[in-house]
Order: sequence, then structure tokens, then C-alpha cells
Amino acid sequence: MYFIYILFNVLFILIKTRNTFNLVENNSKKYLEFSFNRNLTISPSMTPKDLLKSIFYNQIYIKIKIGSEKTEIPFYLYLQQYSLIIQSSEVSEDQVKGLYDKTKSKTYSSDSKVESFIVMDMSEGILSKDNFYLSNNDNNNNDNEKYLLDFYLSKKNHGNSHITEGGKIGFKFQTESSQSEKAFFITNLKRQQLISNLIFSLKYESKSEDKGKLYIGTYPHLINNKSYKEEYYLNDKASRIFSNVEWAIYFNEVKSGSNIIENKCDAFLYFEIGYIIGTQKYFKYLLSLDSWKQYFNNKNNKCHETVFSVGDFDKNDVEQKLSDDYTIYYCDKDVDVKKINIGGLSFVDKMMNYSFDFTLEDLWEEKNGYKYFKVIKHEYNNEYWFLGKPFFEKYQLIFDYDNKKIGLYSKIFSENGINEEKKDEKNIIIYILIIIGLIIIIAGLIFLLIKIYKNFPKKKKANELIDDYYVYEGKEINS
Repeated sequence: MYFIYILFNVLFILIKTRNTFNLVENNSKKYLEFSFNRNLTISPSMTPKDLLKSIFYNQIYIKIKIGSEKTEIPFYLYLQQYSLIIQSSEVSEDQVKGLYDKTKSKTYSSDSKVESFIVMDMSEGILSKDNFYLSNNDNNNNDNEKYLLDFYLSKKNHGNSHITEGGKIGFKFQTESSQSEKAFFITNLKRQQLISNLIFSLKYESKSEDKGKLYIGTYPHLINNKSYKEEYYLNDKASRIFSNVEWAIYFNEVKSGSNIIENKCDAFLYFEIGYIIGTQKYFKYLLSLDSWKQYFNNKNNKCHETVFSVGDFDKNDVEQKLSDDYTIYYCDKDVDVKKINIGGLSFVDKMMNYSFDFTLEDLWEEKNGYKYFKVIKHEYNNEYWFLGKPFFEKYQLIFDYDNKKIGLYSKIFSENGINEEKKDEKNIIIYILIIIGLIIIIAGLIFLLIKIYKNFPKKKKANELIDDYYVYEGKEINS
């Protein structure tokens, strides 16, 4: 029994100290943290078509103060555009007037002439410099932390451009035309020694809110080693499509439920759009399902489809991948979309050994009394997926310029360092140890009972009773 006592004390110590051996990581890396929000106005009087078209534009932005006047500018984030651009307030009446007025900023400067551009939204711009007020801790007390950055001051934009009064921050790998590499936001930050590496990630705070954090400068596990563990970090090379490296992922398989719909396809990443855009192969499969036909092909049903056009998104780019017509599917809010029974959606990356999985709950959302399907059909796209907001809401991707890689963490822990899966693992281990302990106790008790039983005098059989000196109880009586 003393051995069992010692064993249980050892087990208790092991359980208690199991999580005290932490990996010491270098948290001295420089990075910037920004809060982002979405510019989206939805009116209850909107028609379904207008509502669903407005959701297409996932206009997320951060705010930065610029110039000697410290004018606060909303900068919209674009993964598939390159330059840092500010809209000027000195434009003609037919253009969107910006909030920034260079004539009022005493710190504005430019040694360049006005340039003309053909294959981007900005048609005329001038390479400029001014002070940007940035902070490493995402607070409002950054009025004294100024940094001179290069940017383009947009003097004029092409028609059919989706422009706001603020600015743009591009994160694309390469310039679209003759834009200067000086006006690239993330390398500006590196030159000013504000960040350690050309790495950034976008984290949504929750699926129900259009806000979150933008981290620029290093890996999340070097920012918060309680929530992010390096051993769970996975990555793959950014895809090379034609001759360019793109912010795109190569998937070995795309599955609907357990059915493989596609093999070997590329998916462009676009956090500036509000949907996932599917391929013709996916929708050919989807529209062939009897359950889908039951809901969408019956005119008396409560499920519908509508077509809207997007002509102002990348209309001025060399490759107009997204400016076209789209079909979107939606149902009245009282429809149980689970009964449509289309299965989930999975993107399998065998290099990462990871599957990006979306349940039915991930693929449908309710707004303004309608439930809409977050995967929309491009009328002319045949081969590429475009992964927008629904993808980034669920998965926090890490973009690494230097290594040309895209990564994520297969497990993200809560602030106290505990992951739900890890909790379950820990509980299972404790249960196993308890069961082992009980088995040891039971085995010990059985051993003791056997030992006592062997030492206990046996009763005599009838043929062993020789004379009256013995009784049946087996005790000897002396005369």
C-alpha cells in the first residue's frame, strides 16, 4: 500500500507541473497593430439585389493621421493592389474629393512630376512625401510619433473606379504598371525601422462583427506566444500564376461534403471582397443536386436567385478578374437552409497537410430578413476560386513577403494559453491516469485478499475427520 501511495503522489506532481515547461521566445520583434473596421451601410428599404451587391465590397479600413494638420484619413486595405495612395481634395467636381489637402500641410513635399497611369484606378498622380503619425501600440496618443513616408497623391482617377474620399494601402507582391516601389506601404515601414519583417496578418474579432486587427512586422507567435505556438504554424508557397507570384493558394482538392469536386486548382485571396466566388465546376455540381433543385427551381418556393453587375472593381487593371456579372442565391429568413443539404465546403492543401473547412453555418448568413449563400457564381469564370471575407473571418492567414509564403496556425489558443482541443486532451490524460490508479488500487486489493485467503486455515473434509479430537470447524481440541 505504501508503494501505491508513493505512485499517486508522483502522478499528482506530474499532472500539476505538466504545463510549467514553456518555450521561451524572443518577443522583442518590432511590429505595428491597427484596428480595422468596415464601411458598409445597409438600409431596411434595400431590395435584395441592392443589399447583396453592397455586400460584395468588403471595404475594411484603418485610420492614420497625415501632415502638419494631422488630418485623419481612412485607408482602405487591398490585398490585390500595390501602392499607398491618398485621394487629393484638389480635384475636379466629377471626381471623388479626398480629405487630404497638400496646400495646408507644411510638411508635404514632392520632387516629382505628375505621372499618368493606364492600368490602375489612379489615372494621374504625383509621388509625394509627408508625415504619418504611427504608433506601436494602437492607441490615440501617437501625435508625437511621426514618420516620413512615400505615397502617391491621386490627382485624377479613371472612370468606373471604386474610390472613396480616403486612401488605399496595397499589399500586392508586384506593381501593376510603372508605379514606384517607393510608394509601397510595408517597405516604407521597414525603412523607418518600425517593423522587423515584411510580414502581416489580418484577424477578425468575431464572425458577427466587421472589425478586427491588422498586424504588420512579425509572426503572431512572436507577438503573443500564449495564443500562438510556433509548433502549430503551417505554411505553403504563394502560387505562381502565369509568370507572377500571387497572393493565391494552390489546392489539391476542393470538396463538397465528402465529394471531390475539383482537383488541382488555384484560389486568389481577396479580403477586399465580401464573398467567396466559386468556379463553374462547383456550381455545375451544386445546381445538379435534387435538394438544390427542390428549393431553387420551384417558382412557388421561398428561395430565389438574382444577378448583379460589378463594373467598378478591377475594371482598370490589366487582368479584369472580377468586373462582371454574378448570380447570388438567397432564401426568405424562415427557410431552414440545412434542409437544402448541400454539404460543407473544404479546400485541401496537402503541402500544409491542412483542410480549410466550411460548415453550412459558415456558408449562409442572414441580413435584412433574407438568408444568402456566401458563395456566388461568376458568369464567365471557369477555373479560379476567389476567397474573400468568409475565408478571412474563419482563418487568420499570415503573409510573408520575404519567403513568398502564406501560413496559418492549425491551433489558436485563448489568452490564458488553453485551447479547447488541448483541454479535452488534458482531461483525457487525467481520466486515463485516474483509471490506471484505480486499476492499481484494485490489483493491490486483490493481491492482499489472495494473500490473506492463503494464510487462512482451510476447513477439513468429512473423510479427514479421524476421531473425536477434531471438530468440523477445523480447530484441534486437546483432552
